[in-house]
Amino acid sequence: MRRTLLFFVSALVVAGAALATSQLGGDPVIDVPPAPTVVPVPTPSDTTTAEPVPTATAAPISTPTPTPTPTDREGEAEVASVQQALTDLGYYVGAIDGKAGPATASAVQAFQKVNGLSADGVIGPNTVAAMADPAQPTLVGGPPTRVEVDLDTQVLVLVEGGTVTRILPISSGSGDTYATAGGGTAESVTPVGTYTVERRISGERHAPLGTLYDPMYFYRGWAIHGSNSVPAYPASHGCVRVTRTDAKWLFERVGVGMPIVLHGDRNAFDPRRGESAGTAEPAGDTPDTTPPDGIQTPEPTPGATEPAPAPEPTQPAEPQPTTAPPAEPTTPPEPTPTGGGTPGDEPPGPAAPPTPVPEVPDPS
Repeated sequence: MRRTLLFFVSALVVAGAALATSQLGGDPVIDVPPAPTVVPVPTPSDTTTAEPVPTATAAPISTPTPTPTPTDREGEAEVASVQQALTDLGYYVGAIDGKAGPATASAVQAFQKVNGLSADGVIGPNTVAAMADPAQPTLVGGPPTRVEVDLDTQVLVLVEGGTVTRILPISSGSGDTYATAGGGTAESVTPVGTYTVERRISGERHAPLGTLYDPMYFYRGWAIHGSNSVPAYPASHGCVRVTRTDAKWLFERVGVGMPIVLHGDRNAFDPRRGESAGTAEPAGDTPDTTPPDGIQTPEPTPGATEPAPAPEPTQPAEPQPTTAPPAEPTTPPEPTPTGGGTPGDEPPGPAAPPTPVPEVPDPS
């Protein structure tokens, strides 16, 4: 029985091996461990190395002129429209170029003052809207051709032949107290009333309290003059400040004798009522004499080299002979004694007179 069972098992093993061989179509499968995986080592030829990107030196880039965008063009068109409107109203005399420069800002500020707007010199929607129905400056009247200064509104109006030709922003007396050059105190106030231009200075006037540009004096030391600082509010020692550009423009049109009418209550005093500012020289500037034509010579800038004074005329020199007079006959030398004495022991004979040289006049 045991032998029969062993034979049957052996037969089954042989039959299974044969069946496996026939299915695989080859030799019997032998359980062999797999060979280790070999990772190929890359050779220099197999490895791809990225080439370095060369660093190029940037060529100098010229800044191109920016092409105006629709927004830029719209902005310039609006500024040009405002400039034209201000020109028609007498506030602006510059170019209609669409550029909001200092002259445009000054004109806008004057317009804003007259129309009761915030005087910042900026073209805003309220300013543009006010140009549709602009207010007129306040005038008190006077000669057909005159200058009116409104201290309350802080503007100057030039009237020529009864027509308003220009409106400028100003800055008048601040109302503060200040120390005078003489050691006292005075108030920074501006006189009101009707005056005339008494004298003018073309150029700079260096006064103790500052420099006045192209000043036009209308009452003692008070003047309308150019300044580097013209804020929208009263800030001077009492004079009427305008921009330096406006001062030059006025100087060509406001001569000696031009009526100046100042009105308003803002930091003002009225000499006709006996009121005083505590000084007659608000800028420390008043001359002892006024030239007949009212035009003074500007003082030189401190530190500048003064021109040399003109040479005084000199008396012409008397003509001198150009040829020397005939020489006088000379005495023949005495014979040198022999046998004794040294040359030079004898007194020298008379020398020949020098030849006169003609004098040259001194150029100084």
